[in-house]
Amino acid sequence: GDVSAVLKEQLNKYDFTGISHIAVTSSTPDIINYDGRYNNQVAVIAAAKNLHDDFQAILSVGGEKFGLLAFDEKGSYQSFKSNTSCAAGTGSFLDQQAGRLNLENIESLSAIANSNKKGFPKIASRCAVFAKTDLIHAQQEGYSLGEISEGLCAGLAKNIADTLFNETQSKEKVIFCGGVSKNNAVKKHLESMTGANIVVDELSHLYGAVGAAFCQIDELTETAGESAGEILGEKSLILSDILKEKKTSKKLFYPALELSLSEYPDFNSLQKYDYNSQQTENTNVVEVDVYEDLADKKQLNVWIGVDIGSTSTKAVLLGESNVVLAGFYTRTAGAPLKAMCLILESMHDLVLKNKTDLIINGCGTTGSGRKFIGKIIGADTILDEITAHARAACEINSAVDTIIEIGGQDAKFTTLKNGMVTSSTMNNVCAAGTGSFIEEQASKLGCKISDYSKRTENVKAPMSSDRCTVFMERDLNHYLTEGYAVNEVLASVLHSVRENYLLKVATESNIGDTIFFQGAIAKNRALVAAFEQRLQKPILVSKFCHLTGALGTALTLVDEHVKNSLFRGIDIYKKEIPVTSEVCDICNNSCKITVAQINGEKVAYGFLCGRDYDTQQYVNNKISGYDLLKERKKIETVSVTKNAKSQKTDFIIGIPAALHLFEDIAFWKYFFDSVGVKTITSSKYKGAVKRGKNLSETEFCAPATAMYGHVEYLMGKSDYIFLPYYLENKSKTGRRQYCYYTQYIPTIMAKYNRKKILKPLVKYLYTNFYTKIELYKMLKSIGADISFFDISSAYDKAWEFKLSCEEKLKQAYAVEIGKSVEKGTSPEKETSRKKENLPDISVVFLGRPYTILSPEMNSGIPGIFSSLGIKTFYQ
Repeated sequence: GDVSAVLKEQLNKYDFTGISHIAVTSSTPDIINYDGRYNNQVAVIAAAKNLHDDFQAILSVGGEKFGLLAFDEKGSYQSFKSNTSCAAGTGSFLDQQAGRLNLENIESLSAIANSNKKGFPKIASRCAVFAKTDLIHAQQEGYSLGEISEGLCAGLAKNIADTLFNETQSKEKVIFCGGVSKNNAVKKHLESMTGANIVVDELSHLYGAVGAAFCQIDELTETAGESAGEILGEKSLILSDILKEKKTSKKLFYPALELSLSEYPDFNSLQKYDYNSQQTENTNVVEVDVYEDLADKKQLNVWIGVDIGSTSTKAVLLGESNVVLAGFYTRTAGAPLKAMCLILESMHDLVLKNKTDLIINGCGTTGSGRKFIGKIIGADTILDEITAHARAACEINSAVDTIIEIGGQDAKFTTLKNGMVTSSTMNNVCAAGTGSFIEEQASKLGCKISDYSKRTENVKAPMSSDRCTVFMERDLNHYLTEGYAVNEVLASVLHSVRENYLLKVATESNIGDTIFFQGAIAKNRALVAAFEQRLQKPILVSKFCHLTGALGTALTLVDEHVKNSLFRGIDIYKKEIPVTSEVCDICNNSCKITVAQINGEKVAYGFLCGRDYDTQQYVNNKISGYDLLKERKKIETVSVTKNAKSQKTDFIIGIPAALHLFEDIAFWKYFFDSVGVKTITSSKYKGAVKRGKNLSETEFCAPATAMYGHVEYLMGKSDYIFLPYYLENKSKTGRRQYCYYTQYIPTIMAKYNRKKILKPLVKYLYTNFYTKIELYKMLKSIGADISFFDISSAYDKAWEFKLSCEEKLKQAYAVEIGKSVEKGTSPEKETSRKKENLPDISVVFLGRPYTILSPEMNSGIPGIFSSLGIKTFYQ
């Protein structure tokens, strides 16, 4: 962050004799007296063209940005593509990870990664904070420093390749520049992933500066008409000529952080201490809070709630009348089982100290590790975090209508009405605005997390980035250079966390009047003040804010009147519980499962089908008895062999199962079969989105991106590809069915092979007669000898078939919900559902068919409902 000091230190090493001009790039801070200032991209291009004869692209990867400059066959500039406002895939990302691995610098990380000869773990490259979790997991799994370092470099290379490269860049000569170009491991993985010939020279990290100098020389010689040597030798500079004296002044944007509307709790408990494991060395401590006097109480009826989060693991002992007896808090540190055992050990220690016996009525888990740990300890309920936090909030204050919940790596916004959750949203793949984000900044600024609140209360602050830990670091360094106090900079972080949450997670207009702030981060009084300051409403914080997930789970156990608990007992921490990973190959899901062995029994988590470890066969988990996609397919699949004419053509037409064609595939197959044209579809093709990302030259929505993959798949399997225009008919009602991009997708696809793409206009602007003419022209243009009468007749039959399918779908719906249809009612189905204790609700999906009904697009959501016994239908 201290550009002036570093620049002075570097420039003092040089003799300026014969140096007469200074050229800078446009990103250079305004602290230098320069003769020429040049656009960064122009400078990089100038350097590449002066140092290399021919190339097709320049890849630049620096501290905060990366981009690809593309050139045509004549060497003229064609396009530029760069990363978004996320620093994943940049030098600063690697810098942060090098620090976490206790490596001296990014050069050390590069050298260690490049020397690795073994395999390497997959490390998240989307976010610096999420990468930290993967690093911890990799260390726990025994990967070496070299393997982890190469995993980071491979992840970074993949992020760059996925963002910038497409098929046209393969086999090209690409000049690689910027600081990251010196990382041979990244270069190696980029070449492997893209197939490009990537070239790095000894000046690759200096291209911006080198190029600016070349631009200055070109400008001077062009203006003066003399040689560069004659012009540049006229004078010599001294160091004082180069650097400007810059006056700094502080601008504190935010007022002091102080609570005025909110009541804040006292977090003291009856007894508070840190427990150190007597069983295992080098573990984290457990923070134990005892809220009720347990001494000499011979017997206690309790429910245990556990919250296994990505950053911390929490537990509560809940007594009768919903009284919290004790709370436990420790770091998860990438080892949820070890953290759980540590919690149980501290719980056992508390029982022994107080000479009491626990009668455990039930145990439940929530949090990101709830399923895995729940299986191991024998949980009676495994609850999602949203339900758990809402249940706890309603117990503390029944009027709650809004929950702000910020955890270690995620943040959630939940709204409630009359004690029921009405909506919930969560942060995406960016951890800006989470607990880990605050910890990152505190660590950089030498502040203990326990001291953070005291150091920032009643402190004014400047405005800083709310986007990313990497960009935040840049802003913090800048403010420290400008003379801001560390506490002012720390306070600016809290404002950024709040802004990030309100902009990217919460819907501000939905924030009510009774606002609960939950999560351990709510113990930071100054952060609570930041939310109060912005919302101008009281913010409620409970003394159990760090335990609310665990508390809500325990309360749910009470609500459900759990009997005959499956809990394996507190003393399971004494047992050796080996954990291994396996890949199940019983079906095509290839689930990666985690297996733990306890009391001679193997328990496993990770089966998508829901089978037990000992059940060595695929289990259909759709207990609702109704499969939406299968039923639709059954109705739409039809053989027209009897009615169809014999095949009249020797070519095959491919129909992509994407966008609007997805819903009409059965219709078009019926039509083409009826006129004797053989067809093939891409209905069973998986991986269209992934492939489409490499083929498309810009970022589109997933359905549009998938079309690229479907078209490429059919290119090698068919002679022609049917890709008609579906155009929107302007309507007075204003209801829109098609987005603009999907309406001209055939034109975009035609660039791959104009002769193979068939693009008739088939929908909405004209009558069916016009559509038939379009189809007739299309088939005639590719040599099909089919009369207009046959085409018209086939189209009408296909339309009748389409209408009959719609009618059958309505009938299927009526039958499934038990309503009366022509053939009578179905009371047996209803009786069966009651016997199986299945939910008496159904769900209708709203959305575009190519999103809801496509297995590749719907994320398996219809199946999730079905596995819960809930029937799903489609509008």
